[in-house]
Amino acid sequence: MNKGIFARIFICIIFLGFCLYSYLDLQNNITELRIRIPHLTNEVRRIEEENTHLRFQIEAFESPENLMKIAQSSEFGHLKFPICRDVLTLKQADPIKAPEEKIISELRTQPTITFATGAKP
Repeated sequence: MNKGIFARIFICIIFLGFCLYSYLDLQNNITELRIRIPHLTNEVRRIEEENTHLRFQIEAFESPENLMKIAQSSEFGHLKFPICRDVLTLKQADPIKAPEEKIISELRTQPTITFATGAKP
């Protein structure tokens, strides 16, 4: 009888130790994640600032003043704006529409995408 009680108490103590170990392991994982949060927040903030800086550079490069300066430079002096008759226009097909005949007829009537070819008609 004493052996049975000691065995049950021993099993309960082992189970309690396992529960405490798993709880401490869970708390360690949570603490590790809490420690990583400020580093990740700083990295996200740095990436957002870099994105803002890159957007500013893109807007500055695409500004009309800068594009006019580039157009006047000797590197791009050979480029010219295409004349309307040198431009081919195509309409992008709508993938939702089922009948293909309707799409073909619309392609011929209302073009929306333009391509500069440089060829004379």
